[in-house]
Amino acid sequence: MLSYYHLETLLPRLFAFLIAMTLHDAAHAGAAWLLGDRTARDSKRLSLNPLAHLDALGLAMIIFGPYGWSKRLPVDESRFKKRPRLSHTLVYLAGPFTNLLLVLFFWWLYFFLPDLVGGATESTTVELWRVYLQYCVIVNLMICLIHMMPLYPLDGWHILKGLVPARKQGWFARNQRYALILVIVLLITPVGQWALGHIYPFAAQFVMNLFSL
Repeated sequence: MLSYYHLETLLPRLFAFLIAMTLHDAAHAGAAWLLGDRTARDSKRLSLNPLAHLDALGLAMIIFGPYGWSKRLPVDESRFKKRPRLSHTLVYLAGPFTNLLLVLFFWWLYFFLPDLVGGATESTTVELWRVYLQYCVIVNLMICLIHMMPLYPLDGWHILKGLVPARKQGWFARNQRYALILVIVLLITPVGQWALGHIYPFAAQFVMNLFSL
């Protein structure tokens, strides 16, 4: 099974993470811009350059563990032109949805790569790139699943916040700090690393089952 523990997987993992992270954040920024908020665009985050999104600690975490993160994306809900809560939800839904589309795209590319490059299925080059494509599928699936969790500052928190009535918005403000503490615990403690470590094999096994269809 593909693993994030081994040094030989470092390049495929970084490759997959940079693509997934860059397009995830660019999708957020693009959706915000289309809905009237130029904050992320003015902060140079509407970009396909990974350097615009990289966070040093988040990058280090992806090198040594199963998950990392990018820089916080600035979103100003007051700038949305119409229905700000719905716009807020759509902006934060854009990231995980993009990762899901990338899962499907890289899964398709895995099978059709030999035809696209005009080479044999068993060629060394094709097999090497298929390893990278497998990691692209797994990492994008992980990012999609994790970001849909309703915990601050993950996308799921903001999506849920945008869907509840205005009279219940105060609950999110009161509990945001506790949700953040829980996310930090998940990222830095052995218990959290164990949980994330189980998401990775689940995603990997799911992908392997897709590849065996």
